Amino acid sequence: TRIEAFLESLGQNPKLLKKKTGGSDTMYVMGIDSGSTSTNAVIMDQDRKIKAFSVVRTGAKSGVSAQKALEEVLEKAGLAREDISWIVSTGYGRVSISFADENVTEISCHGKGAHYFNPRIRTILDIGGQDMKCIHIKNHTVDNVQLNEACSSGCGSFIETFAHSLNYSVQDFAHEALFAQHPIDLGTRCTVFMNSSIVTAQRSGRQPEDIMAGLCRSIIENVFTKVIRVSNLDSLGERIVVQGGTFRNDAVLRALEQYLGKNVTRAPYPGMM
Repeated sequence: TRIEAFLESLGQNPKLLKKKTGGSDTMYVMGIDSGSTSTNAVIMDQDRKIKAFSVVRTGAKSGVSAQKALEEVLEKAGLAREDISWIVSTGYGRVSISFADENVTEISCHGKGAHYFNPRIRTILDIGGQDMKCIHIKNHTVDNVQLNEACSSGCGSFIETFAHSLNYSVQDFAHEALFAQHPIDLGTRCTVFMNSSIVTAQRSGRQPEDIMAGLCRSIIENVFTKVIRVSNLDSLGERIVVQGGTFRNDAVLRALEQYLGKNVTRAPYPGMM
């Protein structure tokens, strides 16, 4: 049956075999990521098709946010908790999710997600709310990982805060930045100094879209000065996948392609991978 094939693809996890599916003919599994900025939940069926997903703000209590994400995704999917056969948690707050059956590091989950969609992938670049990761895949496993330092000026939460300060949504921010005519150079300094540069640019009459575009470029420069630090960009290979919520922003994606001088692949559902 399809369920048996699904179990076999999971390596016949003995704990999963003991779980019940609440009488449903379809098996559902859930992944939930408790991140620094948002908590994301995804329900998939045994055919690995996404049934529903939810996104909530993490806030001060990751366990409470995870419970809210669980309730929202179940409501969207039209399912009950007992219909879910197995739940895996990941992210910074993964151990605080009491209803999860298993927890796995986000690095492993990023690797598995990208590899599922493209087994030939070799480099994964993830930009989240507060951090950046460059994950290298070799022989179908995570071979090496590079993380950003303390500075998070090139991450999603910084863009979101700046967009809101100008009364823009993140979506409008991305659109305006993508079509900016004269992006400014904000460099790769830390958040406090970056804010100072932005204020200076505003006082000198620079247009909001040019500042936005400059921010998108600074994000990518941060990646290559604070995370990857390679002298030869060709060493990253030709098969680069980007994921993480920040890469929903088309202007950030375009800034990366311009920096590398090549096209990259944006993962399906980049914030959900």
